[in-house]
Amino acid sequence: MKVVIPGGSGQVGTVLARAFHKRGDEVVVLSRTKTDALPWRVVEWDGESLGAWTRELEGVEAIINLAGQSVNCRYTQANRRLITESRVKSTRIIGQAIAETDNAS
Repeated sequence: MKVVIPGGSGQVGTVLARAFHKRGDEVVVLSRTKTDALPWRVVEWDGESLGAWTRELEGVEAIINLAGQSVNCRYTQANRRLITESRVKSTRIIGQAIAETDNAS
């Protein structure tokens, strides 16, 4: 199974990626920072715009979106807005990318 995890470079994403990889799944993490030091592929994206990362959605069977502003902060009105907006933006762009793939339904 091919699994794509946007925002999967954090603590939760790493645990999920490791578990899927150990199970034998193809794992692709979408991250703002590309690294080659992991046993799964990490592809750069900004969480806000379409780009080369959209090719990773071809043939995907699961997408687990963990992208967004860290919740490890004070919950001021400004931080709450940033947390919400970052999740909405990343979800919208992933939805747009899915709509443009050639995956059969």
